Amino acid sequence: MTTWKNLALAGCLGLVATNSFSYDIVDRAKLIDDKFKTQEMLRPYGHDFYLNINGAVTTDAMDLKDDADKIGDINSGSVTADLAEANRILEKYYDKEQVLRAKVDFGIPIFSFKAFDIDFKPNFRFGAGVLAVLTPKKEQSSISTIIDNLDEIPANIRTALKSCLNTIVTNNNPADNGKDLLVLCVGNGITQAQADQIKDTYNVDKIPYESSIATTTTTTPSVDIYAKVEAKAGLWFDYTKGEHFFGTFGLYGLGRLDIKKRADGVILLGGGGNIDTANNTLINAAIDYRFGYKNSNYSAFAAVEELKLAEISSEDEGTPSYGNSALIRLHGQADYKLSFFKLSPFAGTHMRSGYGIGDGFYLGADWGMHTWEERLALTFRTQVDTEHLTLGVAAKLWLLQLDLQGKFAVKDKVDDIKVSNYYSANFRLFF
Repeated sequence: MTTWKNLALAGCLGLVATNSFSYDIVDRAKLIDDKFKTQEMLRPYGHDFYLNINGAVTTDAMDLKDDADKIGDINSGSVTADLAEANRILEKYYDKEQVLRAKVDFGIPIFSFKAFDIDFKPNFRFGAGVLAVLTPKKEQSSISTIIDNLDEIPANIRTALKSCLNTIVTNNNPADNGKDLLVLCVGNGITQAQADQIKDTYNVDKIPYESSIATTTTTTPSVDIYAKVEAKAGLWFDYTKGEHFFGTFGLYGLGRLDIKKRADGVILLGGGGNIDTANNTLINAAIDYRFGYKNSNYSAFAAVEELKLAEISSEDEGTPSYGNSALIRLHGQADYKLSFFKLSPFAGTHMRSGYGIGDGFYLGADWGMHTWEERLALTFRTQVDTEHLTLGVAAKLWLLQLDLQGKFAVKDKVDDIKVSNYYSANFRLFF
């Protein structure tokens, strides 16, 4: 779990509240992840790799982590001044998505066979990946509203803590400014055990109190966070029937755990950081199925991926926010060859619960040079979708391939959040 906490960008991820406007970070994470899965799908069919490594990042993602770590060290003695400094640190990141994605897969070929006039190429695959989406922004909040949103502790503790806060405000003791609200409230509404429960649940050292932000709202920084770890292991069968029909069938176990939180500025000042996600895991039996037709230079297929068959296991206290919706694809392309030059225009779309079929539309072309029966190749990609222009280059040297891509925003905002540029790399070893 320590590895996962680090991947969840320690020090920045930590807390509370539901989204207060139309931007839904889980739906955005689904679309972003599926766009990257589409880039993986557009590479050669998956039966032919031993090792497949993918990574993608926005330019400021790691800088955001480092800067957010600094917030927990701010301690001027004034919460208002500390929040102003936190706003200054995060200013350049506000209202812009930051994305970090990494994925490693392994493939083991199994002997090919023919049955019912169908040629099968089975292989065993296993791998795992992580995705984190962070969206910093300013909001209006107070200590009172923060307490209301501590939804991972029982309601009676929140009520007692808020009652204590109101008593402190009524007494109006300036000496309380800068102190830990939890310490002030032990014996005055909550017990030490309840205070420890709050600290353990949210990984905070304290909830800093200041009368100026106790019940009245002020501008505070926050970071919406969605992070997901996913693993797959099972059998996939690539098949062809005659000259025209092709496809893939996969049967596998799909494990997933995730977090959806908001790190509020006051909690960040209190040292809020890592989150224990052990109660939010799910393992399903799932299938992939692709059915395609090709004729001359043209091919097209329809596919469904991650279709749940049955639940194998889950934790009693929660299931991932990502849900169990399947991914549906439609794709078509043409292949033209002239000597050592090859051009492959393509178009398609994908959809999943959380975004529509139009959101997944893409159009593009791969073009380049190849020789030695495509053991040596240099391929360029130009692609456009609803949010990005993708430019890429891939070099293949017999048993290995390196693919570099940049996705450059052609759309300014989605739900008032700026669309970021992504930079990705893929390394693959073939069999």
